[in-house]
Amino acid sequence: MKKLSEILSAALISIGLLATISAHAGGVTPVTTGAVIRGVTLPLPVGVPGTSTAKMCDFSGEEINQAGKMTGASVNCSPGGSAPHVLFGLPARFNAYCVVDSAKNVKGARILAAPIPGDANHCDLSGISPKNATGQFKGAVWR
Repeated sequence: MKKLSEILSAALISIGLLATISAHAGGVTPVTTGAVIRGVTLPLPVGVPGTSTAKMCDFSGEEINQAGKMTGASVNCSPGGSAPHVLFGLPARFNAYCVVDSAKNVKGARILAAPIPGDANHCDLSGISPKNATGQFKGAVWR
């Protein structure tokens, strides 16, 4: 007879597999192309657009799971979209941003399109530690 822990483990694996299949079947597929931008609101005065703010895009305040990986940090992306295209849709409250030129270059992360009212390019970044994300998005530039 199987132990309760073996039964529960098999059930959890099945649930995870079903959730993955369901997500892909429902049209929620990972974004693997196009620029990914993290908006930042920094204190005034704003510098010259495109120049360094001397600040990093910090992910340290994001929610993490027990493994220390983010569960859904806000970024902007558009499958196949260039940085100027994605930047155009960035909410006005952000006066600076960090960019990774292609979603495929955000190593170890999952990026899902997650539009919200007022931000059609909103995406969720997950499965990566805040420190790793900060290192990959690097320094912010003025908008």
